[in-house]
Amino acid sequence: MKKRITIKDIAKELNVHHSTVSRALRNDPKVNEKTRNLILEYARHHGYQTNMNAVQLRGNTNNTIALIVPNINHSFFSDIISHLTNLAYEKGYVISVFQTNEKYLQEKEIINTIIRHNFAGVIVSIAKDTTNSDHFSELKKFGIPMVFFDRVCEDLKVPKVLVNNYEVTFEATEYLINKGYDRIVHVTGTNNINVFRNRQNGYSDALTKNNVTYRNAIIVEEEFTVELGKKLFYDLWESSMKPNAFISSSVHLATGILLQARQMGINIPHNLGIITFGNQLSFEIQQPQITFIDQPEHEIAELSFELLENMMNQQIESNHDIVREVKAKIIFRESC
Repeated sequence: MKKRITIKDIAKELNVHHSTVSRALRNDPKVNEKTRNLILEYARHHGYQTNMNAVQLRGNTNNTIALIVPNINHSFFSDIISHLTNLAYEKGYVISVFQTNEKYLQEKEIINTIIRHNFAGVIVSIAKDTTNSDHFSELKKFGIPMVFFDRVCEDLKVPKVLVNNYEVTFEATEYLINKGYDRIVHVTGTNNINVFRNRQNGYSDALTKNNVTYRNAIIVEEEFTVELGKKLFYDLWESSMKPNAFISSSVHLATGILLQARQMGINIPHNLGIITFGNQLSFEIQQPQITFIDQPEHEIAELSFELLENMMNQQIESNHDIVREVKAKIIFRESC
């Protein structure tokens, strides 16, 4: 584990007083420019991070856990936040929630903040455009334990909580095939994220197993929205090979597909079947009710918290590559 470099370490190496280092790191103009630049360059080169706990005189005890999610508006992540907040409260911890807005650079800045504040631990699901795990490796260098859930960096040896995305998407695709749907569209996210890649593989393998030649996987790189779902459906319905079923990785996209289909007078499920990941309250009153894939958020939260707490208590080593998988299931309703 990398030792956190301190102001006194910098002062000793550069043969200056520690108060000079402190002022230089705050860009205090009282420090001459040459000395200030020397100190700043040394600090950057050696990975200096301000320990905000020390600055704020909080002592050595920290009970704050960082929870990093891609999008708070997504019901899956908002449920995870709710469950983890309750678990943390029961155990005497505090959860600080960070939202990346699906941005890699924002995610990197959040990690830097977590290091500066010396958080007790981190639970994270990565942003959609994250393809590099170096910023997460910095947490390990500074001894801050981390657990991934759902969307993960597969190259890092840290505990992970995953969902059986391949198996449940395979099952959903095969169910639609057995119901007579033979032009199934899969709407999902970018393949660099394990969740979407595994769903795509489950969809493709189910079609291959059942000798279905029609396949159309739409990879959505922009934000999942109801309006985008409407547009996707309209464009596909106007094509020469109209789909007769959809599997959606997003409840927002699925809602858009349903609304646009109803607006165009398309009968569901007779002419169109729909299955989506995730549920929302409006599904209870919508007609027809949408068949959805239920992910056990409470179980994901419990396992993630348990793994992190064991790491913080040094019952699990930080480089222990533990994988826990939870089982999502299809809740069958009227849309297929």
